[in-house]
Amino acid sequence: MTFEIIFQTILNSMQYASILALSSFAIVLIFKTSVTTNFAQGTISVFGAFVTAYLFTLLNVNMFWSLLIGVVVGFVMGWLVDTQIFRRSRRLTGIGKQMITMGLVLFLMGIIPAIFGQIPLNLGKLIPGNLMFVMFGKQYVINYHSLLSTGLTIVILTILFLILKFTKWGLGVRATASSEMVAGLMGVNTHRITAMSWAIAGGLGTFAAILYGATLGQVSPAFMTNVQVGGFLANILGGFGTFYGPVVGAVLITFSSNLVGFSFSVWKDVIIYGLILIVILFLPRGLFGKKAIKKV
Repeated sequence: MTFEIIFQTILNSMQYASILALSSFAIVLIFKTSVTTNFAQGTISVFGAFVTAYLFTLLNVNMFWSLLIGVVVGFVMGWLVDTQIFRRSRRLTGIGKQMITMGLVLFLMGIIPAIFGQIPLNLGKLIPGNLMFVMFGKQYVINYHSLLSTGLTIVILTILFLILKFTKWGLGVRATASSEMVAGLMGVNTHRITAMSWAIAGGLGTFAAILYGATLGQVSPAFMTNVQVGGFLANILGGFGTFYGPVVGAVLITFSSNLVGFSFSVWKDVIIYGLILIVILFLPRGLFGKKAIKKV
């Protein structure tokens, strides 16, 4: 495999890597603060993407405002799920909480066609067109939508990591992730922390769904399923113990999957899943997982 092919593959992978990184971060943010895996993450994101597509395609609203309204809808939905459902289910086991999120999947999958009617809905790229450039005597191509998506993803995740590291809210998130009970005893408003975490996860997931829908050219009720699965795999590979591990896992999975696809297109998924399984066998907590230390 030549450098030209590898570099062009990296350029082609940037779009999906950005989408998967946003979704993976949203999943781990909820897991760290609410100690549950949110199986409804993708479906909540789909609902927000449908709002954007409906406004942009059928009502001819400006793309920027359509995107912003869709992200706000995802943000509010995430906040409502925590405040109106999970806050009333604090005593449930982890499996019980997961069953609630699976119920949300069924509810949203049924309500999306009832609300929006026309399925699927078309959704255009944020910026159409391609950028061509020459490097080392070779010509490469990347579309503007991918460049914008990657740039926005880097900015958003950088801001979030800085907030987690240097702000009072970020300290509250890290304290709640360590132990919600201890954080509450130390004066942290854990209800506010978890509600905001679910809201941010809903907004991030919706933004990722809009980017992905724009890449595909349309949105449908189940179009985020593969991203949801990939997000969980990225969390497993990177480790649920850190916020940055799943993001790195998302990038590694996307790039390695596309590179392997050149030589083993039919067996691509089998090879990637096999490699992840091997990593987990030797590193059960993932690449960046941390061993929990308990004092007695």
